[in-house]
Amino acid sequence: MAETKLYTEQFRVMDCDCDMNHRLTAGAFLRLAQQISTDQCDSIGMNDDFYRQNHAVFLLAKQALQVDRVPRGGEVLTLVTMPEQCKRAVFKRVTEARDEKGERVALLDSRWVLVDTDTRRILRRPPQAFEAFHFEDEVPFTLDVAIRKPAETAPAGRVTATYSRCDTNGHMNNTRYADAAADVLPLEVLTRGAVKSLVISYHNELPAGQSAELVLGRDENGGWYVAGQREDGKPCFEAVLTVE
Repeated sequence: MAETKLYTEQFRVMDCDCDMNHRLTAGAFLRLAQQISTDQCDSIGMNDDFYRQNHAVFLLAKQALQVDRVPRGGEVLTLVTMPEQCKRAVFKRVTEARDEKGERVALLDSRWVLVDTDTRRILRRPPQAFEAFHFEDEVPFTLDVAIRKPAETAPAGRVTATYSRCDTNGHMNNTRYADAAADVLPLEVLTRGAVKSLVISYHNELPAGQSAELVLGRDENGGWYVAGQREDGKPCFEAVLTVE
């Protein structure tokens, strides 16, 4: 049985992942977290071939990011990712980032579901091959992943699943929704402040070449609510960002 309780990796904050104030963007941090999660799975043999052979794949349902301090370009971050055993068809994975002093700068709580690639249905019980990987029974960090829609929203343009936004699944990568949500905020909001928390709920994937209409609003706590609706009328995603 493969022990898969935690995995550690270091990343340097690249200038190309920073905003105009030389701070790591929320979307770029999600990409670091995605990379370490993939690296951990690859290290134990849970790779593309494994998923194809077992006709199952992990899909991201929700995630919440809490930023204690926004890292700046050139910093070296140590990320630790901790996957949790399946509970009620949901796999939780928590990823923590610490700076060179050992102080936590960010925490990410992501919720995944395992989907049958033939039927597209959520698997409430993982295939037998997945039982060889022993995740943590309980990961002691949890963030609120709930999103509350404000009473009023206004049109905020559209986002298209262009070539540079798509991944090997043929649809817009989950981290690019964070970019899209930030991009519709007033520019002066992000030049004066930084994203300190982000919650995203993924409803329906946005295939390559397709677009989603965006709306923008403010929730009761002052957060920025952004949502997208696909051309077929199905909801694509919802997000709430707080900027300080």
